[in-house]
Amino acid sequence: MAEDDTTGPWSPATEARAATIVSSLERLRPEAFAHARRVAHLAVRVARHAHLPESLASQIYWGALVHDVGELNVRPELLQKDSWIDERERMAICEHTIVGARWLAGVPGLAPLVPFARWHHERFDGLGYPDGANSGQVPLAVALVGVCDAWDALTETRPYRDPLSIDDAATEMWRYAGQQWSRALVTWTIDCAQDFADDALTEELDDDEVV
Repeated sequence: MAEDDTTGPWSPATEARAATIVSSLERLRPEAFAHARRVAHLAVRVARHAHLPESLASQIYWGALVHDVGELNVRPELLQKDSWIDERERMAICEHTIVGARWLAGVPGLAPLVPFARWHHERFDGLGYPDGANSGQVPLAVALVGVCDAWDALTETRPYRDPLSIDDAATEMWRYAGQQWSRALVTWTIDCAQDFADDALTEELDDDEVV
């Protein structure tokens, strides 16, 4: 990950503007909001498990909540498709990273959140999208959200497959550790996964206690 583990200045005013974006996501795509909320809660747990600064944990929380905001530009039926997608459809979905980054960049004060939208699908080895950014370019906070995003995708029901168990998801993550994700981030995420799954199952996710 990049040595500079921050993505810009952070303030209460930034949080207020981010909250407006999150409210729109919750209203327009409740399933996407539910995913983003789980990612945010898990990412903050991982950040604290790794003893990252609290100021960074707050940024991670809001960055995770808005990381998929660009999906508002993708047709819902495409995101819910339960069969194989073709190349044109895949490119339309991948475009959400660029669209989300552009939207956030256009809101005063939200520049610190732009990398979360643009780079959460980048890879440790530089083979991700949209920019092919590698571990030396993607800030730690953004890479952490990317790992937690992948974990939630594996362990939640998707239109095209059933969710994986904790053990199977861990096996899948380890298969690509050091290539798609940092080994350290995979380790920290798996360390936190079982307790998080138990709380999520009983709906004990309290936004007021996160940041």
